[in-house]
Amino acid sequence: MKKLSLLLGALTMVVLVSCKEKEEEPIEAAPVEVAPEATENEGTKIKVNADGVEYSDGNTEIEVSKDGGEVKKD
Repeated sequence: MKKLSLLLGALTMVVLVSCKEKEEEPIEAAPVEVAPEATENEGTKIKVNADGVEYSDGNTEIEVSKDGGEVKKD
């Protein structure tokens, strides 16, 4: 009977220790850097219309018509 009481007491202690609510420390938010706004000249632009496709990468503009003709503009 003593062994059963000791075993039950030990099991109770293990359950109480493992189920105890743990206090978590609050996590601080990392600062977020804001990127500067892009100007109109930066980036790639693609325009699709009934006449064909216009592509621009900021330095070079290329027009491709529906019939496959290609024109480069600087």
